[in-house]
Amino acid sequence: MTLRSHIGPLVSGILIVFSCLGLARFAFGMILPSMQAELGMNATQSGIVGSANFIGYFLGLFAVARFYATFGVAKLISRALWTQAFSMVLMAIAPHYLWVALAFIITGFFGALANIAVMTYIAQIVPPSIKGKATGIVVAGIGLAIIVSGALVPLIELTWPYAWRINWCIFALLIASIGFFTYKTLQSFVPHESHVKGSDSLSLRQIFMYGPFWQTGFLFFMFGMTAIMYMTFFVSAAVHKWGVSTEISGTFWAVLGVTSLFSGPIFGIVSDKIGRYATLGILFSLQACAHGLLALPIPSWVLFLSASLFGFSTWAVPSIMATLSAELFGTAHTARILGLVTLFFGIGQMIGPLAAGILTDATNDFGVAFGFSALCLIFASAFSWFHAKKRYKEL
Repeated sequence: MTLRSHIGPLVSGILIVFSCLGLARFAFGMILPSMQAELGMNATQSGIVGSANFIGYFLGLFAVARFYATFGVAKLISRALWTQAFSMVLMAIAPHYLWVALAFIITGFFGALANIAVMTYIAQIVPPSIKGKATGIVVAGIGLAIIVSGALVPLIELTWPYAWRINWCIFALLIASIGFFTYKTLQSFVPHESHVKGSDSLSLRQIFMYGPFWQTGFLFFMFGMTAIMYMTFFVSAAVHKWGVSTEISGTFWAVLGVTSLFSGPIFGIVSDKIGRYATLGILFSLQACAHGLLALPIPSWVLFLSASLFGFSTWAVPSIMATLSAELFGTAHTARILGLVTLFFGIGQMIGPLAAGILTDATNDFGVAFGFSALCLIFASAFSWFHAKKRYKEL
């Protein structure tokens, strides 16, 4: 069994992640400056909108395991994508930032259902020797979405009034179309029955008494908090701190997207070779450099370096977490464990944008927020290396 024999599900997985996370969430950072200008939002209010998405995402994590077992992957994901598309149309007609926030909660809830479902699905249908590589390929969908939004958003802003509203509508149309396109592929390639059954046989006590579960959750929390701070405020920082235009910010965004295409596949292979925790140690070190650069008084061209480092190192982390979830308690429990581990990620996502917005408004400097996130990532890297060495000694 090779990746080639799973090409249909992998392509569908890329498109689903492209939709439910890439367009429905991470394109928000690219759209934010023009939305801020029209709705009169300050950094704290922008942080509230960003955190609202992850309140929805967090709530969705409690429902995903049961929905996955009840509806199956094809029905669950298609309906989640269609509902996301509807919520993004609601955002496009919003007269106030609180309206945007409420709609973004819906987007986040169904984004959690689609994302956890597709990562669970991929982890269940591929053999263990290539799990890291396969899940890494799927998260390349985030990079594709960043490239698309980096090119499309400035183009629409140059040619149309109310550009941010038009962009949300375009993204909604793409997501709804992908929901139809991927339904048949997912329906025709079903996980083995033994990989789905037994998800309720594991007690919460067994899960919570297992140290590696908490280690994995803590690292996902640190990733969620820092990565979303970066994605939410990178473009705003480029525009307001370095004075670059939206068009140039789109170029930075596209660079981030291009480099992120390689993150999941390359570090997925690395994690299959050297282990998950050691790979996380490398990834968090690179991310700390990306954040740290934005905390310094650097010339604007260095933003390209920061964006490249961030893109190259970031989107391998969710795929490694999906693989770890399949390994912690066995493949049959992947949906449940990934959902629980992602709770930590969801908490980090809620805290990150809001904390960054408050720090920025209090200090009138984006650098303080990025400096704080860089310190968090240095600690996460050290934590990962410690447990990688500990696991190596146990083996």
